[in-house]
Amino acid sequence: MRAMISSRRKTITTLLTLMLAALLLAACGAEPTPTLEPPDSATDEPAGRASANEPVITATGRVAPADWTEVSFTVGGHVAELLVEEGDTVEAGDVIARLRAVELEAAVRQAEAALAQAEANLAKVKAGPTEAQIAAAREALNAARARTAAAVARRDALDGQVTEADLAAAENQLREAELAYASAESAFNSIRNFNPEDCEKLEEQGFPCPLGAYDKVETQFNMAQLQLEAARAHLSDLLDGPNPDEKALEDARVWLASAQAEAAQARLDLLLAQPFEEDIAVAEAEVARAQAELEAARAQLAQTELTAPLSGTVTAVMVEVGQFLPPGQIVAQIGDLSTLRVETTDLNQTDAARLQVGDRATVTFDALPGVTVGGEVVSISPKPIEGAGVNYIAVVELDEIPRGLRWGMTAFVDIEAAR
Repeated sequence: MRAMISSRRKTITTLLTLMLAALLLAACGAEPTPTLEPPDSATDEPAGRASANEPVITATGRVAPADWTEVSFTVGGHVAELLVEEGDTVEAGDVIARLRAVELEAAVRQAEAALAQAEANLAKVKAGPTEAQIAAAREALNAARARTAAAVARRDALDGQVTEADLAAAENQLREAELAYASAESAFNSIRNFNPEDCEKLEEQGFPCPLGAYDKVETQFNMAQLQLEAARAHLSDLLDGPNPDEKALEDARVWLASAQAEAAQARLDLLLAQPFEEDIAVAEAEVARAQAELEAARAQLAQTELTAPLSGTVTAVMVEVGQFLPPGQIVAQIGDLSTLRVETTDLNQTDAARLQVGDRATVTFDALPGVTVGGEVVSISPKPIEGAGVNYIAVVELDEIPRGLRWGMTAFVDIEAAR
């Protein structure tokens, strides 16, 4: 608009000058000067666009901070805490919001406990066994050796040779059992065949009835029979040798006791030896694995805490406590309002071609009548603004920030083009 007004003013001034000259010449009798036709409207610059010959380029812009950002979580979840409000000042690194993270906090505590256990095990491996552990291992070895000796003795007794004395004693035992059985059998047969009617006659004569001792005689007979069978079996075992199944069982017991003794000896030797490098390496690897798992758990937990990436003012808060947020949803907007500058919005391609970094500018503001601020072009966008025709962004850094200036205000920029 300013460029159009300036152009029209020049045209009117030119016409007035020519008309005045023509009048003067006519009064003096000179040849009249041909009337100057006004410029063809087809060659006029469009409204809002300065002529290529004009040193001043006019554009409209918006006030915005040089440093600003919109922050969001990289993970989803429910908002547990919201620690800022619009207008709050924050420093880089300040916590803005937190998501609920009960399970992740438990995972961190579990990883910390696992690391502590792995570190304790590594220290134990490097330190070696205690005196109490060595003493317990010695006791276990002695007990295993004693069990082995007992098992060997039982097996050897079973495998021992049968002597003539053993056979003679077994035969004598059998004869005694046979005599005792014969006597008990005779007594039992006598009382078993006794007629109960004869008991009355004996009692009348003053003698006891033998049927009163029936149970006792029967018991003696049964015992004599068992002893006879045992004596016969004993003599048979001596003549036949040990039972194969029993011998196999004793051999197995000896093998098991020997294996236990060897294992106890190996445990004691391991305790008495210096720590193996392989054992230390395994324990160190376990510590490294636990540390990595703890770092991963802490990293996941850190994603539930949103911090300010820069110092500035919170200009907008878009969420509330309890709200579920998907990953990437904007939580707040932060800007460094001490770096307010002007970014043009309608700088056409012709004017953009004439600009260069370092050009001086004069800036006024629609919301601040009477305020004029100097500035300097600090950057020009390499490509047009998308969706806005062929317009470019020129950034003007202000010499000073006037009182009352706000993010988003409209600005008018007059740039003194150097070419």
